[in-house]
Amino acid sequence: MNYELSISGLHYKQLKTHLFPGDGKEAVAVAICGGHSGNGYSKLLVHQLLLIPYKDCEIRKPDLVQWSTALLNPILETASKKNMSVVKFHSHPTGYPEFSRTDDISDTNLFSSIFGWIDDIDVHGSIVMLPEGEMFGRIIHPNLKFTEMTKISVAGDDIKIWHNELSKTSLSEFSLRTKQTFGEGTTALLRKMKVGVVGCSGTGSPTIEQLVRLGVGKIVLIDPDIVEEKNLNRILNTKMKDARQKQLKVDVLQRAISEIGLGTEIESYSKNIFESLDAINSLISCDVIFGCVDSVDGRHLLNQISTFYLIPYFDIGVKVIADGSGGVNQICGNIHYIQPGGSSLKSRNLYTGEELRSAGLQRTNIKAYNEEKEAGYIVNAQVNSPAVISLNMFASSIAVNEFLARIHPYRNDDNESSAIVRFSLSDSYMQREVDGNPDSYLQKFIGRGNIKPLLNMPELS
Repeated sequence: MNYELSISGLHYKQLKTHLFPGDGKEAVAVAICGGHSGNGYSKLLVHQLLLIPYKDCEIRKPDLVQWSTALLNPILETASKKNMSVVKFHSHPTGYPEFSRTDDISDTNLFSSIFGWIDDIDVHGSIVMLPEGEMFGRIIHPNLKFTEMTKISVAGDDIKIWHNELSKTSLSEFSLRTKQTFGEGTTALLRKMKVGVVGCSGTGSPTIEQLVRLGVGKIVLIDPDIVEEKNLNRILNTKMKDARQKQLKVDVLQRAISEIGLGTEIESYSKNIFESLDAINSLISCDVIFGCVDSVDGRHLLNQISTFYLIPYFDIGVKVIADGSGGVNQICGNIHYIQPGGSSLKSRNLYTGEELRSAGLQRTNIKAYNEEKEAGYIVNAQVNSPAVISLNMFASSIAVNEFLARIHPYRNDDNESSAIVRFSLSDSYMQREVDGNPDSYLQKFIGRGNIKPLLNMPELS
């Protein structure tokens, strides 16, 4: 079993500031975590932080912190009530890169009490943060034995992932240019990453192509549609015979990726994401998600997954606006980077609640949708407006470079300045925007993990 922990960028910043106040002494914090288990792995998701006040620590030294566990009573009550795990964080200001004997004793005593308080959870955790922000950790089992965590990740302005065996990853020759551009560490990280791409058509296929050529280790493809002749002008690696044989898009792309031969593993789902819990569960296990869909409700679902399971999400959208006389008024697009705890696509006004309701009704009950539309109750749901391949590839390239900038910050500006990238080819501009106000509805679901109903969406029950 592999054990992982994910934390939002918001909580990571709070944690780092608290654990390293500048006095060179250890500090401590505790989190309650949602969870998710899949095929061979178990993930803890930081939901709520309790920063233990320095004044309430009995001892604070460069290599020791002692504090009263009575401070935990309120947070333990919440964890017990909601069946959530508990994770302890503390700092090593000296930079010592292992758990010390003192840490072993402290964790054994603390989690002995926690297991006595919380009956139904058999996995808790302990994490150490080093001065530069790196983290390593372990799982504590009911028998008070320790298991090393396989991976710790941060879904923030920067995407941080620490693997306990990353240095052992082998690098093949094809990745030389990526190593030269972004460093061997980035190339090794890409090889160990699992990336989801929802929508394999206009912006999806060039996104997939770039991820494969960059050396991403595993890609999840989700798209229910078959290749049609009208798709051939914008889906890479498709052929006329694929359209005539009504081949599934995911099957065609999976075959093409296999023929490239760079070793990328593919997991594919030829279903609408709303109709496949297997597809949703596969996305939940991803390190990053790219959304290449037109539908309002599809975008909303991906935003929910990002929040509940602490997964960075890149949403790609393009648009060609005709003038009604055979010409074009606007050729434009947006790349939205969504991080848990920040603003959402909805709070950024990409769609309204009524548009979301309309899109859902169109998908689940077309008869009722048409009746309401005829009666004037339905606002215009987003319709298909395929763009030319050059526009799709341009938008996709921006999104993938945004992804690379966040796993290997290479530009002069901070990543927080690029929560949204807007461009217009007709007006020749590209502008970047910071994140907006947090989505007040989604705040309470950060790192909540598995609940019933799934994602707090009854239709997925």
